[in-house]
Amino acid sequence: SADTSRGFIVAAGAPAYMVFTVQPTTTTAAGTMRPAVRVTAFDMLGNVATGFGGDVTLAITAGTGTSGAALLGTTTVTAVNGVAIFSTLGIDRVGSGYTLSAAAAGLTGATSTPFDIN
Repeated sequence: SADTSRGFIVAAGAPAYMVFTVQPTTTTAAGTMRPAVRVTAFDMLGNVATGFGGDVTLAITAGTGTSGAALLGTTTVTAVNGVAIFSTLGIDRVGSGYTLSAAAAGLTGATSTPFDIN
């Protein structure tokens, strides 16, 4: 026979790691990436860690893209409900194979997929 349980709420656990949920895109040098890059915090079970409101910082991953390139715009954003939205990012030099790295205190960081700057 089938049993029916009472309703229940699934709550996210402590934030553990980050993922680029909107990846950086190819754009022109010094142009703003669209759509905005998003980094999301997740718990160990893969649920969005909606309680995470810490600072997330992005940087060009060492050894990718063009040497000496700078990441432009706001590179540290406070997450809201587990999501950090970077709406002003750009890179100042043409190059291929750039990746971005995300870091936040107490969480495993993330690396984006490769992209180019034209």
